[in-house]
Amino acid sequence: MLRVTFRAVVGGLWLTVFSLSAWAQSAVVKRNVNLRTGPSTSYSIVKLLMPGDELTLLEPAKTQNYYQVRAADGDEGWVWANNVRVLEDSAAVTGPPTGPPEIFNGCGLEGNAQYPNRRALNRLKNRIAAPTAAEIDPAITLAAMLAPGDDATRWRPDQGARITGYVVAVKVGAKETVNCGASGIANADAHIELALDDASTGKTQLVIVETTPRWRWFLEEQGTDWATATLRTQLVGRCATFTGWMFFDDEHDDEAQNTAPNASDKWRATAWEVHPVTAIQVVPCPS
Repeated sequence: MLRVTFRAVVGGLWLTVFSLSAWAQSAVVKRNVNLRTGPSTSYSIVKLLMPGDELTLLEPAKTQNYYQVRAADGDEGWVWANNVRVLEDSAAVTGPPTGPPEIFNGCGLEGNAQYPNRRALNRLKNRIAAPTAAEIDPAITLAAMLAPGDDATRWRPDQGARITGYVVAVKVGAKETVNCGASGIANADAHIELALDDASTGKTQLVIVETTPRWRWFLEEQGTDWATATLRTQLVGRCATFTGWMFFDDEHDDEAQNTAPNASDKWRATAWEVHPVTAIQVVPCPS
């Protein structure tokens, strides 16, 4: 059965259903610590947690100096309290968080990039707040992004966007510094290729939008499945609206029609992307 759980539209309004009524305090691992099945060394080890791994406290009180926690990948267990730091500014609040954690699977917003410019770009790719209605520029449409001409300065990365198009393909991204070089489909971005319609799917007629592991995990916690395979099944051959942040991917500006019209290996219209995507809605394609 098709599971269109990205967002539901009820009476013309967006409706997002969250599975948790309150969110516990966060903690971060400061020294190697074993995640155990119970609150003592007599219990078996689930796995080893490393410095920087983010945890959610399931119970604020200690039991025999152990905290009951959930790791970023969903594994639950107990950790020795002396080896973690509870984040005092993240006390439980009513309602869901507004975005993914800054530290995800031990990887910060800058990833593991070596150079300052790449670290700055990784912070843009890893943004953890969705654009507000005031930050979304209505002038940014798929047609506007496809408009010809050198577009390197056409938009800005502080602009939010909401674009609608025909989904041509959903592909698994490569290992990247933005995700600290993590391997596996769950730790890679999903590259979604958009066209104006099903008759305009040539390589130089495509705009790329990307979902990230952080947002995938965040939404999965609330019952929304953004696994790359799920997106491929539910989106390809359909139209959808993607909301998120504008991002100019300078790693590919020499492979885009608008910035490298004479290149022989072009595979996209523009180096501008919506990245990260923070919301998806399947919509009817124009007739």
